[in-house]
Amino acid sequence: MEDAEVIRQVLAGHHQQYAVLVQRYQEPLIHFLCRILGSEEDVFDCAQDAFLAAYRNLNRYSKEYPFRAWLYAIARNRALDLLRKRRKEVLITSDENTVDHQPGPEEILLAKEQATLLSEVLHELPEHYTQALYLRYHQELSYKEIAVVLEVPVSRVKTYIHRGKEKLRQNLERRETHGGEGQPAMD
Repeated sequence: MEDAEVIRQVLAGHHQQYAVLVQRYQEPLIHFLCRILGSEEDVFDCAQDAFLAAYRNLNRYSKEYPFRAWLYAIARNRALDLLRKRRKEVLITSDENTVDHQPGPEEILLAKEQATLLSEVLHELPEHYTQALYLRYHQELSYKEIAVVLEVPVSRVKTYIHRGKEKLRQNLERRETHGGEGQPAMD
């Protein structure tokens, strides 16, 4: 069932149908919030808060944008409010990649080193680049959806992604050339 139909049913009084949206977006939303918050406890609280806020304001949802983008925007705003409140630094966590075959010890070590390196290099980027790249390549959101989440024009999303990839490439090259020495390439 499409999101629009589920929302129509919820607004028509079939409130239990909202569970369909929660089930559909809970896991990807949690992964998104992990990129912003880092703390597992904060992530689950923020996700629950975002779903509750979306439910309470469902009558204000505009069909002009995908529900997923609207929900992510709510969650992002809640997460940023939490970070401001607690004055935390954003922690970028790396996802563990699953592989079909059983990797050997060398492969496991190399994969962990690469994940750590990528996480460190992503952490060096400005937050808006990291979020745009994550939403595009990990969550597979469209530029328009990312614009809704980040509350910026689509043209700025394109700039964030282009510049973010360029800075990421520069930081990786710098680390390879200088063994991690030097200053990160930032805006």
